Amino acid sequence: MNNNEQIEALVEDLLAVTQVILQLNFILSLIQTEIVRLSAENNNQEQIDALIQDAFIVTQVILELTIILTLIQAEIVRLSEENMVVA
Repeated sequence: MNNNEQIEALVEDLLAVTQVILQLNFILSLIQTEIVRLSAENNNQEQIDALIQDAFIVTQVILELTIILTLIQAEIVRLSEENMVVA
């Protein structure tokens, strides 16, 4: 696989990871909305605590995916620079 093919594959990965991050952000907003709703009702503290834990986990996954996104971007830049040196 040459550099251009690798870059194309990495761009596809970049888009896929970005899409997952967007989906997880949407899920996180739904969880946060439910936490607010339950908090306003002043009941179900156990359910609120579980949702807070879920929100924490989703946030951690988003952060990990953001790191992966940065690594993919760095590799795209590296391969692009190699292409410029070769050309």
